[in-house]
Amino acid sequence: MKENKLISTTFLFLIQITVFAQSKTEEFKAFKAKYSSKEFDYVEEINKVKPKEIPPETYEPNGFLNFLRNLAEFISGFPWSFVFYTFIILFLAFIAYRIYKNGGLFKPNAKKIYNESDFDYIEENLAEVNLNSLITKAENEGKYPLAIRYLHYQNLQNLYNRDLIQWDPKKTNQQFINQIKDEKIRILFSTNTQVFNQIWFGEFIINEEKYQEYKAMFNQLNLTIK
Repeated sequence: MKENKLISTTFLFLIQITVFAQSKTEEFKAFKAKYSSKEFDYVEEINKVKPKEIPPETYEPNGFLNFLRNLAEFISGFPWSFVFYTFIILFLAFIAYRIYKNGGLFKPNAKKIYNESDFDYIEENLAEVNLNSLITKAENEGKYPLAIRYLHYQNLQNLYNRDLIQWDPKKTNQQFINQIKDEKIRILFSTNTQVFNQIWFGEFIINEEKYQEYKAMFNQLNLTIK
């Protein structure tokens, strides 16, 4: 919703710029017509003035300045409105590309530095992350809901590594369930997902005994996949 609001605001801003630019264009045309009469024609007077000759020995051509002059002449040949609307099109294309590529307008492309236990890091590197060490660490610290989340990631990791799902961090668990063709595996993963949602998002408190019961369910799916 925030991105839609941002895009709408941007379009309104661009429309305002367009209206302003059109009004300024009309003012420029009127100004140009006013000073195009013979009264303001200085070409004849200028032609009477003989340009000062530059001694050959002191003249040194500057290639870069010549390039800038030629570039300015090239750009000035285009209508102002053409340049303006070209900029608008490129700007809108940039907005669309950023939203599509990064899931947001100003999200940076540079790779973030995460700790291995961060969820973003796990989701971006699901196939390579050693989840066993993270599960063991969470268990030793008594953080059973966190261990359940790592077990859930491990189920997804095994499903992905065996081409049973197409991994995408933006997809929901229900979308992954729908991708699984094997009915037995689909039911096991669906059940484990319900456990994960209840404990992690529902903040359901569990003790070590209950955790071991749930852990066996996640491990059963891993063994079935293998």
